[in-house]
Amino acid sequence: RGEKKFSGCIVLGTDRLDVNKKVKSLMGVSRLSFANAEDTVQLTGMMIGGVTPFALPIKLPIYVDHKIMRLEKLIVGGGSRSGKILIHPDELLKISSVQVIQDLSLS
Repeated sequence: RGEKKFSGCIVLGTDRLDVNKKVKSLMGVSRLSFANAEDTVQLTGMMIGGVTPFALPIKLPIYVDHKIMRLEKLIVGGGSRSGKILIHPDELLKISSVQVIQDLSLS
């Protein structure tokens, strides 16, 4: 096993992330799983359920499904489980590690 690689993904709550094809391809890995609670806190300083894309390490790629960019408003994690942030999707583009990806999710 090599060094662990991480990324963040943002998809509509009604869709499923295409882990088996799209995310594996983007990350250049053959196996992949979701970060556990301990890894999430160690990497982000935040707990699962409260991670915000606005405070992630700069070198962490953040993949955003193209459908997100069509929304008028978007709710993302606010850094804690009880806090959320209402934004326009264009705000995500201000994060240097964000990449908008066609078909990141399965409808």
